[in-house]
Amino acid sequence: MVTEIELKYFVVSQNSQEKITQLLSAQQLSFSCITKQLSNCYYDTADLDFRQHDMGLRVRGCDGQLEQTIKTAGVVIAGLHQRPEYNVDIKNNYPELALFPEKIWQSSQNVKKLQDALVPLFLTDFTRVIWLVTLTSGAVIELAFDQGKISSNGRSVEICELELELVSGKTADLLLLAKQLFSVISVRPSSQSKAARGYLLWQGLAKNWEKPTADMLPLKPNLEILTAFHAGINDCLAHLHDHIEHYIVKPSLIELEKITETLALMRHGFWLFVDYLPAHSNKLRNELSYFIQLLSWVDNAVNLQELTTKTGNYRHKLDYSKQLLEQLKIEKRRLPNSENVLELLHGERFNCLQADLLSMLLAEKTMSNESLLSFAQQSLSKSMGAVFSDSENEQALTSEQYISQAKLLNRSLLTTTWFGLLFDQENRKQYRTPWLDIQQGISELQTLWILHQQLQTLDDKPLKLVSWQGRKVEGLLVALNSSKKMAIAMQPYWLEE
Repeated sequence: MVTEIELKYFVVSQNSQEKITQLLSAQQLSFSCITKQLSNCYYDTADLDFRQHDMGLRVRGCDGQLEQTIKTAGVVIAGLHQRPEYNVDIKNNYPELALFPEKIWQSSQNVKKLQDALVPLFLTDFTRVIWLVTLTSGAVIELAFDQGKISSNGRSVEICELELELVSGKTADLLLLAKQLFSVISVRPSSQSKAARGYLLWQGLAKNWEKPTADMLPLKPNLEILTAFHAGINDCLAHLHDHIEHYIVKPSLIELEKITETLALMRHGFWLFVDYLPAHSNKLRNELSYFIQLLSWVDNAVNLQELTTKTGNYRHKLDYSKQLLEQLKIEKRRLPNSENVLELLHGERFNCLQADLLSMLLAEKTMSNESLLSFAQQSLSKSMGAVFSDSENEQALTSEQYISQAKLLNRSLLTTTWFGLLFDQENRKQYRTPWLDIQQGISELQTLWILHQQLQTLDDKPLKLVSWQGRKVEGLLVALNSSKKMAIAMQPYWLEE
């Protein structure tokens, strides 16, 4: 049995093989390079017993030799895969489960019944270029660049990925070489193995990408404080990779908004836990801020889309002024396009940030005796208490005052996202509802503010549209002031026994 420790990346660069070889030579690293043709057939039962037990079974053919492999339950942390695997040479192109050690099977699994129920599900056929690299530290890393396809039931998907497997040395060595590779090839982390993609293909399904649940970062009350921080960042990274993958498949502002929200949620974690983090973690927080700032145009783009799309809430009103509509479309065209975004997501700096976050998650943690619940209560009181602190509870606010509170409100709600699972779900939901209504109302105000600004530039202002915009703002302010009054009166759920 061996435990694989490897990084997986989807590759989008052209001539990647040549670029990798040139980099290794330029770095004066010792390496050998070979090419193999690999053919793999993955097996399971019709009811997917292996999949349900987080196991993967395959038979691999290479250079006339056959090998069966079973991978058991492992861990994926931000694209770093760690899974025990068992390999056995065989003579026939069909698995013999009895050849694997008995200890790998769970009590609910009957090996003989599994053997009789095995069926082939999908194939992976690809060319693998392998570099066995020795770093100056003495660490040995295997680079494998795979190009080919996964096929099942007449369907297929392409394989173009790079795997870095630690043969000997430390995980830090693996990340060091990965960061060097980012300088010459464009990639993105992959949390999905070939087997996972094969199962989806066999089932005829697409991966289900979901927005991170609003208040469900997986923190538990008994966690140590720094462990809780790491659990939150790890969860955010998993969602970030999913949202990026979904954006690749179908670029949209909605998915890009989710990417920026996830980056903001991670950065907020660095603010919340700053007193427990090493000084150099400021660099990671600053890098997150850098990319959040680069993507700051997304909010404006969402507002412009709401104004200009035919299905938007305001689109039919803009027909009062063709000049205004054209002006808004021009503003929209000035924003970055999907090609610009893809270049950013596959770029060296963005990949290095994710590698550095992974490195942080793998580092040893300094334990604290402080209660996570107590820390969460203090953080929530401080964060939520800052919103509207300069205004009287009953005081009605203007559009400008609400918009000026947007960032502070967003940050406060991110705090409730971090600590959501530590408290009663129903109480939390009731407390958050009016605050979320305010957040949504401010977003609508920002959209209407863009419309107001554009109306001011017109020589011939459409009076119907000006009047409608004013009435819409007035109505929103009434609703916002009502929600504010309700929100401020709510009993903080984190202080209830």
